[in-house]
Amino acid sequence: MTPICSRSSGRLGSIALSLSFIFLSACGSKPDSASVAPSVRSGEPGALAVGSDPAYPEIDVPPVWASDGKLVQPKNFREMVFIGAPLTPNGLNDGKANFPEFHNVYVQRAAFKAYRATGKWPEGTMMIKELQLVDDPKGEFPDGSRTLPSGRGYFPGPVNGLDVSVKDSKRFSATKNWGYFNFKHSAPPYLAAAAEKPAEECASCHVANAHEDMVYVNLYKPILTPLPVAAN
Repeated sequence: MTPICSRSSGRLGSIALSLSFIFLSACGSKPDSASVAPSVRSGEPGALAVGSDPAYPEIDVPPVWASDGKLVQPKNFREMVFIGAPLTPNGLNDGKANFPEFHNVYVQRAAFKAYRATGKWPEGTMMIKELQLVDDPKGEFPDGSRTLPSGRGYFPGPVNGLDVSVKDSKRFSATKNWGYFNFKHSAPPYLAAAAEKPAEECASCHVANAHEDMVYVNLYKPILTPLPVAAN
């Protein structure tokens, strides 16, 4: 300890004691808005306990519904579990791909664990797809690809839209238990809430083509499947 600290230690101790009483007396007062704990509907990964919403007892980050039935944009979805990124660039679709982007897909951690354990997606599962353009749509080659040190390919650029599907057998029984929502197909910010898309725009394609339970799950099996354990 330096001489200066030694000479002032008694005075500092008194100040610290006084401050501690002030702090303790304030603890019983009503907190301001900045210190209020987040709502159980905050949508923040890790902030909720599984079963916090009785409508979705196996889900940690449940879907949130506005009073008009719209789906509220899931918050912090990039902190959820990433399960894959299919790519359908314009360069391989005569310039007319329906989704000419990487499809970065996320699900809640509890849904991910439930699927690994049971092979089924629980009620309240959200498949969150953020679209991400290739970094140079024209590219160096006729197919739109270009070359980086790692080789020739397609590389991620700006994000360009947000789609969410929700499993809820009560709300969406007419479309095999899933509802589909678009929060904009363009650069962010995305919409705060979105209405369900008509069946012919989204659900019908999944009904006709999805691998399992309205999900193109074969595209995500490499990540959904646990890694083999390395031998010692």
